[in-house]
Amino acid sequence: MFNVKGGKNMNNEEKYMKHIEIPVEVVRDNSISSTSKVLMGLITTLSMKDGYCYASNKYLGNILNVSIRTITCCLSSLKKRGFIYIRDIYNKRRIYVANNI
Repeated sequence: MFNVKGGKNMNNEEKYMKHIEIPVEVVRDNSISSTSKVLMGLITTLSMKDGYCYASNKYLGNILNVSIRTITCCLSSLKKRGFIYIRDIYNKRRIYVANNI
């Protein structure tokens, strides 16, 4: 399901990302889709360096092979369940993994 595309257009994060880490609480939550769960894992992994994920919906959609609309719906679902929160800092979005995870 998670496929990092090969080729010369990969950025550094994609080149070195070998796995994603999905919190167990998210995996066990039957109220969210499998795509939301994988997205949560991607956000968790991308947040490890700076403490937040700054990837755009387009970027996340490209990695997961889904539409921007699907990413938007999944982010909304994860936010509603309290797994993430989103802040705009200097007009740039930051997605944070909630502390209770």
